[in-house]
Amino acid sequence: MLHGRMPLRAPAARASRRSSPYPGPPAMKVGVTNVVTRAGTVRGVDLGDVLSWQGIPYAAPPVGELRLRPPQPPAPWRGVRDATEPGKAAMQSVLPGLPAPVMDEDCLYVNVAAPPPDGRLRPVLVWVHGGGYLTGSGVDMYGDGGNFVRSHDLVVVSFNYRLGSLGFLDIGDSSGVSGLLDQVQALRWVRENIAVFGGDPERVTLYGLSAGAKSVANLLATPLTRGLIHRAASSSGGGDHVATEAQAKAVAGRFLRELGVGADRVREVPAAEMVAAQDAIATGVRALWVWRPVIDGTVLSGRPIDAIAAGAAAGIPLLAQTCGNEGGTFQMMDGSTAAQAPRVLAELFGAEEADTMLAAYRESRPELDDTALGLAVLGDERYGIPTTRLAEAQARHAPVWRSRYDGPFAGVPATTHLGRLLRGGHGADGPMIWRSVPLTDAADRALSAELHDTWGRFALGDTPGWTPYDTGHRQTMIFDSGRSRVEPDPRPIERRAWDGRTWPSGTWWHLDGLT
Repeated sequence: MLHGRMPLRAPAARASRRSSPYPGPPAMKVGVTNVVTRAGTVRGVDLGDVLSWQGIPYAAPPVGELRLRPPQPPAPWRGVRDATEPGKAAMQSVLPGLPAPVMDEDCLYVNVAAPPPDGRLRPVLVWVHGGGYLTGSGVDMYGDGGNFVRSHDLVVVSFNYRLGSLGFLDIGDSSGVSGLLDQVQALRWVRENIAVFGGDPERVTLYGLSAGAKSVANLLATPLTRGLIHRAASSSGGGDHVATEAQAKAVAGRFLRELGVGADRVREVPAAEMVAAQDAIATGVRALWVWRPVIDGTVLSGRPIDAIAAGAAAGIPLLAQTCGNEGGTFQMMDGSTAAQAPRVLAELFGAEEADTMLAAYRESRPELDDTALGLAVLGDERYGIPTTRLAEAQARHAPVWRSRYDGPFAGVPATTHLGRLLRGGHGADGPMIWRSVPLTDAADRALSAELHDTWGRFALGDTPGWTPYDTGHRQTMIFDSGRSRVEPDPRPIERRAWDGRTWPSGTWWHLDGLT
């Protein structure tokens, strides 16, 4: 889908003029959209101030014997391949209220948007979509990718990766990290091919939201991406959402029972039956955290946060954001969400400790009712505290900037009950950063422009504009309509309630013994 264009263009001084060992794109007139990649020639769409290519294979179709195996390079092709439409989305569960995408097991495609070429290489922004490792596609929020091209003279990339059971079912042989290996392969494709689109492979910023943000941490942690990432941005992520061997075995066992076959026959059943079996375990928001990369000892040797704390991503600047009301989005999707908080805390830390933590939240924000308090706790458990710890870990090795989004959920009227529930909700910042949803309120449009420019400047190599994060001051930018400001250590009582605590990342609901 195409989103509205921005009338802004960054000053010429922002554009990169540095030399690079990588060949740049050939000089060509506007209207010529053919580009020669390593696998073959692709034909894109000329939008005037943006050139767009979609549906370029970055790996071979992961079907048949390649199902649940590491991605393989794409087969070369002869002639000119059409790249004017996105490739089909990965096979996936569809969340209630959302349209089903056109999907296929053959899903490993990349999309590129770039300025008209002039021989220079621009910085690259690579987008990792979210969706709980269960749903979504590369064009989510990205659209045609043109907004950042027009505003900041960037080359912008998105891609699909395998989801759910097809991406993270663990039956051995690194199968539990297939989707993560897809992401690694997409970054390798960028390294090998982006120069012919006008992008600089030596200046790649990786940005993800939700599962995409957690993927950013995974990709920073794994040794397979050394030299492929130069800056990173995380919206509602963290570095802890991976499956232990025990968790992976429990999910695999339940899945195979639902599928009705043994592990030796998983590559034989239709992909639609794989999705049906994962839906039999859980659907909707309750299914969002069942599937995730597995600590396999090779791709991920342990929790990503621990590898990052030890210096796995040394020298890579990080922009780390969460939303001020992460839990609100999940309450909208499932009205029982907030009520899970006391039980979740009690199961993680014991009943007495759970009461202590809930009391801290009441002290911090006495105006919250029980529902809002539960959502605050769960939002911190899943995103707020993991992101703060990610910032602390990476700040030992590179500059880190911390921020929080308290603004509206784009497209939802702020004065309605739903608008109030979703203000600062999980995912609310994404459309504002991408400028992918029309806004009627002037203050909201200004906020979206502020966020968009912050991420664009960061991808260009600039600082976001406030003091880097450290554990002494914890300077945090609070983004809000007409009220953006920097605060030291916002909500400190709530943050300290989690001090000294670690816990396995699981689900908020009981799913037949799965955690």
